[in-house]
Amino acid sequence: MRSTIATGMLVGILAGFATEAKAEVPFFNATCPGRIEVHADQGGPVFINGSQARLKRFSSDYYEASQGRTTISISVNRDGSPSISYTRRGAGNGVCRVTSAGGNTRPRPERPPQYDDTQQPDRVDARMMPRFCQGEASAAFGVRPNRITVNMAFRSGRYYWVQGNYDGGRGVTFFNCRFDLRGNFIDVR
Repeated sequence: MRSTIATGMLVGILAGFATEAKAEVPFFNATCPGRIEVHADQGGPVFINGSQARLKRFSSDYYEASQGRTTISISVNRDGSPSISYTRRGAGNGVCRVTSAGGNTRPRPERPPQYDDTQQPDRVDARMMPRFCQGEASAAFGVRPNRITVNMAFRSGRYYWVQGNYDGGRGVTFFNCRFDLRGNFIDVR
């Protein structure tokens, strides 16, 4: 009897962690490597490449939208702006660029001072450039992200650069990702 009650309570608790989301998702449009376009209306639904995705709420600050082999992770920052990343089964993962966002209107606690709240939502922070580059290189070269090695971003002239490489079977292939000084991704070559 005790184990039945405990099992029922555990199932109820776990079900609360992944529930269907109806509200709190902020409005945003995002572009992900591999030609993935994401749109979310305030409160949902979420669309991946024009098709409505299945949306799950894990907390008031984290959601996942799934459509086919693609899963979009949506984190709501303290200021209400979204941070978006993607995973595509068998093809890669990475950080998406938010091209427009409306934010969330609910009040949020203040961030500690070590965080930079002035970062524009459509720009890549220099600390995130290696991960973003890894996703772009995965899409451009058809190599899984876990087989790609990238270095820290560095500034040279009018650009930020991220250098990387992967073993393509015929030897090591080297590449560079280029970002402008405002953090906008330019290309991978």
